[in-house]
Amino acid sequence: MRIISVCNQKGGCGKTTTVINVAAGLAKLGQRVLVVDLDSQCNATTGLGIDTSEIEKSVFELLVEPKKTNLEDVILETQYENLHIAPASIELSEFESRMAGEIGRENRLKKALLPLHSLYDFIILDTPPSLGLLSVNALNAANEVQIALQAHPFAFDGLNLLLETISLIKEELNPKLKITGLVVTMFDSRTKLSREIVDKVMNIELLSNCVFKTCIRQNVKLAEAVKARKSVLTYDPSCTGAEDYLSLSKEICLQNISQITPDVTANKNIETTVE
Repeated sequence: MRIISVCNQKGGCGKTTTVINVAAGLAKLGQRVLVVDLDSQCNATTGLGIDTSEIEKSVFELLVEPKKTNLEDVILETQYENLHIAPASIELSEFESRMAGEIGRENRLKKALLPLHSLYDFIILDTPPSLGLLSVNALNAANEVQIALQAHPFAFDGLNLLLETISLIKEELNPKLKITGLVVTMFDSRTKLSREIVDKVMNIELLSNCVFKTCIRQNVKLAEAVKARKSVLTYDPSCTGAEDYLSLSKEICLQNISQITPDVTANKNIETTVE
């Protein structure tokens, strides 16, 4: 089983859209998938069609009161075969303050996921747009990191900070953690800027063998699918967004993880200027 943390501390980069549609794509390919929503905005939860007002227990209770909350109480079926979700709630915004002073607070999610290792092929962790305690829990619980990077200079500028955080988690908490993918989102092949960012990412030695061939092109159907609370693969299977995310899902499904062995060490020499 693969536990993948999809990360980026920058909001608006297409991270949650990627989680929703890759999860749906993997499920369509016959994989058993669980999405764990760790963002208090609950976008992955609502994006998979779950009404947050009807949630009795969420990931918050699972992490804060693990002795009182069972996984069976949290995990919900979605509208898609083979795809389940552990939903988020607004209370996750209180997680750091509730965990202040708690011993082993960075291990809460890792312990919670242990009973699931034989039940799913993929567990995909949707992280908040920050590098706080919830993201640390996700990186500690995962064996893989996949980065969603918007084709924009500001997003590229923040990449080194994310790599530094991943390096620190690997050194201090999770030595098995490895970067197994980076997907460029909101890509527009007509612009020089988008092409430059892809070229620069490909030239980062740390990431050179794990940048996905599939770029997620800008497509209004992706936003429409979010509004409709559906995967774009269901909302409009013929659009470029559905085509791209199904292609990305196939890439992830066919990855030979044993051949991806990057040294997860922050590169202080990454050139973050896009002309």
